[in-house]
Amino acid sequence: MMGKCLRLLLVLVAFVTCFGNSVDVEAAKKTVAVTGVENNIGGSYAHKAAQDLDAELTTVLVQCGMYNVVERGQLDHIVRELGLHTTGLISGKTAIQFGQMTGADYSVIGNIVAADVDSFNNYVYKGTKAKVKFNFKFVDNKTGMIKIAEMIEGSDTVSEFENKSPDRGMMLSNAAKDVAKQVLEKINEANPIVGNVLRVMGDKIYFHLGSNNGVRKGDTFIIYREGELLMDPVTGEILGVEEEIIGSLKVEEVKPQYSIGKIKKHKGNIDKTCKVRRG
Repeated sequence: MMGKCLRLLLVLVAFVTCFGNSVDVEAAKKTVAVTGVENNIGGSYAHKAAQDLDAELTTVLVQCGMYNVVERGQLDHIVRELGLHTTGLISGKTAIQFGQMTGADYSVIGNIVAADVDSFNNYVYKGTKAKVKFNFKFVDNKTGMIKIAEMIEGSDTVSEFENKSPDRGMMLSNAAKDVAKQVLEKINEANPIVGNVLRVMGDKIYFHLGSNNGVRKGDTFIIYREGELLMDPVTGEILGVEEEIIGSLKVEEVKPQYSIGKIKKHKGNIDKTCKVRRG
């Protein structure tokens, strides 16, 4: 009996530790370091793509409002100090040290593996296509673990009917923007912001996330309710928690610490036991 009680107590403590302060932990703005996009293949196209993508990654992270971004001058100094300027590789213990020195929760690293602007003729129409391929990693500086590792490709196409002599440099920049947008989507998926429902009035929901957390008018959030803990039957490790999707909302008004959204659809009762996360 004592053993069962002790086990239950440990589970409750773990639950509170892992999930009890989820708003404070998950809703807070994270700090991201963009370590610099490397060009390991050479060539003028790859050089321009690396420069454009490096700038675009910083821009999209800042503009989305969810992240603080480490200032470039401070970042370059630390990268050189750690001897990473020739490899750009940050993982394991180095990532943890890097995070401590920069204050960054996460690091974005990667290199250009392809950058081309070519003419095409697919027998339906002719044109020009720019393509940028980015080998991307998103590293958790607290643990040194890689959270995302993907090859992301962006492109821009102009048909001959639109322009027979398009600006190839501009097309390459547009392809880099496409890559940066996809990278941001991947990062948001890996780092969702989560908040509690504060009040429900008709089809309106007040929830505990605001402009301080990067919420913007027009954003879409999923409404859900947490269920039972998911535990490893052998080790007892808490792996996560069950989720019941209740519906979704669209943000109509944003305050610094909370927002008001309109329920778009729902299939169950929505109350203060529910949570929301960016959809």
